[in-house]
Amino acid sequence: MDKLKKFKIREQKRFLEYSKFANFNTTMVENMQTLSSMTNYYNWLSDIIRPHAGQRILDVGVANGNLSNFFLDKDFLMGLDVSQDYLEIVKKRFAGKSNFHTFLSDASDANKMMALKKYKFDTAITMNVLEHIEDDSLAIKNVYNVLEPGAKFLVIVPAMNFLYAILDFEGGHFRRYTKQELGLKLKRAGFKIIKMHYINVAGALGWYLNYVLLKKKLFAKGTFKLYNNLVPLFRVVESIVKFPFGMSVIAIAEKPRNSN
Repeated sequence: MDKLKKFKIREQKRFLEYSKFANFNTTMVENMQTLSSMTNYYNWLSDIIRPHAGQRILDVGVANGNLSNFFLDKDFLMGLDVSQDYLEIVKKRFAGKSNFHTFLSDASDANKMMALKKYKFDTAITMNVLEHIEDDSLAIKNVYNVLEPGAKFLVIVPAMNFLYAILDFEGGHFRRYTKQELGLKLKRAGFKIIKMHYINVAGALGWYLNYVLLKKKLFAKGTFKLYNNLVPLFRVVESIVKFPFGMSVIAIAEKPRNSN
């Protein structure tokens, strides 16, 4: 059986299982606010991907702009999102930034995405978005088609199937990724993988305890504050040791220069 079909079957089984006891409520809003305060963590992620970015950036799934915030010095920055509400939030956040623009679209809508090709993007960025898209392979292919030859696709997604928790399901996550799954989907879209690795092993261990084993549904602000303060230490450790798992997968991919 094709590997991507196996991944899809696993997603469907998990959705059926979690749909029996999921309870969608407003805790996700509060959880998003907690995550927004993780400045050291976002700096860590940004420092990894920024060196690979060009000057014309497409943020796929801009949401409230936590990732775009690190690219406001670029010549052209466009935030794409399927939610008009998020686009209104980010327009207010970056009001006065003449280089920042927004575009309303689902990344898996090929026709709308192709309307962006005229902007000649040399970089696409995305953080914790692909897991929300049912047909993520199509979305990745659409990003590939929009980008200029030689452009980079900088990807951050949640990692490890054993970390999938009720919070993932209620947050609209179809999956968490392994390097194998993300790499395969990027390659099948046409990208060349420059580098890819797991990050944030401490976060993975904490998530497993609190949200997989204990099944908590609300982020503990005190714990996240402590974690954020310890990020400089985690950065040093993970610069020396590359662990075989983590909270996220980071991929640096490139559209071949000889492509159309």
